[in-house]
Amino acid sequence: MKRISTQLPSHDASYYMRLREWGMNDMQNKIGAQSRIKDLRDDPLAAARSARFQSQILRSDRYEKNVETVRNRLTTAEGQMRSAMDILQRIRELGVQGANGVLDRSQMGYIGEEVDQLLGELLSIGNSKDESGNYLFAGSLSRTEPFRLTQGHVPGGNGDVVTSVDYLGNVGRSSAEVSEGAEIGVNLPGNVVFWAEQQQIYSTVEAGQYRVQADSTIRIDGAEIRLATGDTVSAVIAKINEANAPVKARLDPVANSMVLETTLPHQLWAEDIGGGTVLQDLGILAPGGSHPPLNTARGARVFGGSLFDMVISLRDSLFEGSTEKVGSAGLRGVENALTSLAGSLAEVGARDSRLETVAKRLAWEKPELVRFDSQERDLDLADAITKLKTLEYTHEAALNTAARVLKPTLLDFLR
Repeated sequence: MKRISTQLPSHDASYYMRLREWGMNDMQNKIGAQSRIKDLRDDPLAAARSARFQSQILRSDRYEKNVETVRNRLTTAEGQMRSAMDILQRIRELGVQGANGVLDRSQMGYIGEEVDQLLGELLSIGNSKDESGNYLFAGSLSRTEPFRLTQGHVPGGNGDVVTSVDYLGNVGRSSAEVSEGAEIGVNLPGNVVFWAEQQQIYSTVEAGQYRVQADSTIRIDGAEIRLATGDTVSAVIAKINEANAPVKARLDPVANSMVLETTLPHQLWAEDIGGGTVLQDLGILAPGGSHPPLNTARGARVFGGSLFDMVISLRDSLFEGSTEKVGSAGLRGVENALTSLAGSLAEVGARDSRLETVAKRLAWEKPELVRFDSQERDLDLADAITKLKTLEYTHEAALNTAARVLKPTLLDFLR
């Protein structure tokens, strides 16, 4: 015969009442959080899916901020570049006036003075900053002033004027992630934006019998090219041409020396890295490991200049009073500068168009992610309140029943 303790009903009533109290507390917490998943054990699969959705929502927030930041920077850069276009248009008009053959030398000098003032404004644009104080056209060296000017006397000019402009930035391109696995360039190297012609470097060192002396690496326009011991000059040229860089190499048929030429208007950026001296041996770079672009070999011949070089050449021709130079090389250089700058503006516009598309997609995608997460986590408030009230009523009824059934006796107090 099964024996039942006299305390068993009391213990059972206490256990089930505590269990119901826990249920009411759990339901109250879920209503307070407005989420049906309070602990992972409530719904492990839904909790995992919700975690993924919330991670995607956080990344979307970051992408939206990146898109806004990049678009603001590109908008600032585009405004500066359009100002430079307007200035170049005015310089071209002045060049046409100076090339008409009607003006005398003093009048051409007056035009040259105006061109010189416009050159100063172009330099200000080249060294412009964004709202954060970073230089817009210094590559990844955003705290380095990109263009350094040298002043001197020019025949026909009044006082010292700008005689040359050197680029001190780099070709590094910072990027920002704007969607999963997709990045877009943020900065604009000044030796691309403000360059007018394709650059050519002609070595004066005979290279027909050249062999690479040891395994080496060269870097051209950011692309690293590995060379093996014993590579001939033809192998070096082939590897440069196969690299992912807008530069082509060839042999000069007259001097039998190496020639490097950019395929797009920009300043060539070449260096020996890792202790190698291949480009130095071939007469492209100067010995000593100077920093590009100021590391071209002294004997090498360099062709192709910047936008500033074109304006300086036109101004000097106006000071000189040479109608022929103004109408030929001077205007041709300004035209090349306008074409190149227009191409850079088109690139900025293409980036902004892509960012606009990304922004629209993120604006649609984020609410969808929030909706999916809501389907996994959100609590049906009406149903939850109904369940809570049911628990409260049953708990109250259980308390009343237990109070009537489990009445204390005198023996309970005498124990």
